Amino acid sequence: MSSFFDFREQVTARSKRPARTVSAEKKVDEAVSVSQLTRQIDSAIRGALPERVLVRGELSNTKAHFSSGHLYFTLKDDGACLNCVMWKSDAARLKFEPADGLEVIAGGSVKVFAQRGAHQLYATTLMPLGQGALELAFLQLREKLEKQGFFTQDRKRPLPAFPRKIALITGSSTAALADMLKVLSGYPWLQIGLYDVPVQGTGAAAKIAAGIDYLSHHGRRRGYEVVLLARGGGSLEDRWAFNEEIVARAIARCKLPVISGIGHEVDVSIADLVADYHAHTPTEAAQVVVSQWRIARDAVTQISRRLSRGVLAEAGRHRQRLLSIQRHEFFRRPLDRINQLRQLMDDRQRQLIYAQNERLARRRRHIAELSERLEQHRPLRLIASRRDQLNRLANRLNRAIGFQMRRCRQKLDLPAVRLREHHPRHDVMLAHQRLQTLIRQMHQSLAFQVDLRRQRVDALAAVLKAVGPEQVLRRGFSITTLKRGGQVMKDAGEVGAGDTIITR
Repeated sequence: MSSFFDFREQVTARSKRPARTVSAEKKVDEAVSVSQLTRQIDSAIRGALPERVLVRGELSNTKAHFSSGHLYFTLKDDGACLNCVMWKSDAARLKFEPADGLEVIAGGSVKVFAQRGAHQLYATTLMPLGQGALELAFLQLREKLEKQGFFTQDRKRPLPAFPRKIALITGSSTAALADMLKVLSGYPWLQIGLYDVPVQGTGAAAKIAAGIDYLSHHGRRRGYEVVLLARGGGSLEDRWAFNEEIVARAIARCKLPVISGIGHEVDVSIADLVADYHAHTPTEAAQVVVSQWRIARDAVTQISRRLSRGVLAEAGRHRQRLLSIQRHEFFRRPLDRINQLRQLMDDRQRQLIYAQNERLARRRRHIAELSERLEQHRPLRLIASRRDQLNRLANRLNRAIGFQMRRCRQKLDLPAVRLREHHPRHDVMLAHQRLQTLIRQMHQSLAFQVDLRRQRVDALAAVLKAVGPEQVLRRGFSITTLKRGGQVMKDAGEVGAGDTIITR
């Protein structure tokens, strides 16, 4: 039967045996790089998914990169989220502005972004759910411009009552132009100018805005008084050029009043809301421009009639006034009026002389009062008065100084008496006596504490001697130590084979 120490040596030797390992060269051959593994994952994803997928979810963390223009966003639902990116060329074709919380369907391909080691959707299209993209873009732009005050009535310019020169912004071959010319042709004195622009398709909005800006800068110099912006009916896509922000801002900054006539009666565009007057059709826009010209003939006839009646009435009033002047008494006895004026002049002369005398008397009295006041304030009299006042003040000051000196002397005598009564010599003697008493008390207390500490030390020495190792050895116990080092053994496991021990 082996001892505990033999068993321990066997266990220790077993734990120190080298572990069996796989060849390092084999591991290196089987390992793949991070790039290789990422390409394998990307290939697996592309092989498992179609080239183009449609994903439905809610937009979150939507952000357009400030320099590149790429659109980054996250599609999420109740259980997962997917990182997405849309390049600038695809994002520029969006008709609406993506925002967080909007539910959309995104179309694109799923690939692995190797730099981050994550898969993401490379979107090429975004379609909002619940309403079309154009309707959503229209509502977003309308809300944006409304907050900026583009639709307020205070900003809109008044229309000229009788414009002579009118500018049309529309296509040269459109039905809208024909409808407006049909109305305007009935007024041959009007001068019509056409700025030909495309009214639908890519780039139409920029050309329409350019036409409005051109007329804004050069229209007044060329005599134009109002601008008609018109287009015939069509779908929302066909009329979308008039819902672009660039056109709305061009209308807002135009220096000429703008009348819009776009589409049919039920159609409303952003340009209609920003324009100074919204006509429902191109025909109505032309009728609004010439509305005052239609009633001009009747208005001129009525004004001429009122003018004739007014001239006749005014002439009759002046004729009556002239007759009354002719019958006036002045023209019958002119010398009476002259005599009245002579008498009035005499009365005014007497009143003037009386007023002058009264004013002179007041001035004399005022001068006498000033002379008396001057006599009272002559320098010599003032100096004598001030000298007497100074003498009185000097006497009062001397009396006050004497009184204060006596009071100060009395106050100084009282502290001197108190100082003699409380001389420091008495306090020093009392303090010395108290010090001697405290010294005696301190010596007595120190002696008592020393005796007390000596007794406690003797008691502790007796206790230590009673429990010391020598007393334990006398009662039959032993102490075993290792020969090398001399440390006391407390456990059998501390000694090994071949060690020398000393037992006392």
